[in-house]
Amino acid sequence: MRQRPVVVTDMREPVVVVHRRMMRQRLVLMVIWIAGWIVAGLFAESHGYLATAILMVTGPGVWLVHYAWRWWRRPGERVAVRAPTRRALEGPASGASR
Repeated sequence: MRQRPVVVTDMREPVVVVHRRMMRQRLVLMVIWIAGWIVAGLFAESHGYLATAILMVTGPGVWLVHYAWRWWRRPGERVAVRAPTRRALEGPASGASR
């Protein structure tokens, strides 16, 4: 019988939780940028430079600050873990339904 492989990871929580957090952060950043487009649209005819500045700050500016902040954070400690078994992936409630 083959042994389960050892996986080295710096994750401390399941991939699903990390993915949901990333998608939620990106959604918030997109909402900020869309709000910037709306505000910039109000100033577009009278103050073109202000509208451009609003678009640059709410869009690429916020994204760059967000990714720079994530890049500067110290990465987690890498820990060797065994790949989970099928039973562990199904969760504790799976045995109750059988």
